[in-house]
Amino acid sequence: MTPEQALAAGQHTVPASHPNAPAGADRPQVPSPSLPQAYPNELTAREVEVLRLVARGLSDAQVAEALVISPRTVNAHLRSIYSKLNINSRHAATLFAIKQQLI
Repeated sequence: MTPEQALAAGQHTVPASHPNAPAGADRPQVPSPSLPQAYPNELTAREVEVLRLVARGLSDAQVAEALVISPRTVNAHLRSIYSKLNINSRHAATLFAIKQQLI
């Protein structure tokens, strides 16, 4: 791999003064925004992460540790999930995750 290829793979810029620099190399590369994945019932990506872990049987404390967030934040995500899905239990959330093939 050439240095230019290594830089391109790491999404770094090649100095404009470099002999093999492409036109506009002096401008920093801005990553193109990836299209957000659509999740059911307008769940956010983070809510789906929490839902997947809860559906696997993890406690709030275990989910918090896995996602490096506080248990209170996990609880807030669960309240939002329950509201969006119009449910009120971990069991119902697990059934939803299974039916939607999230786990």
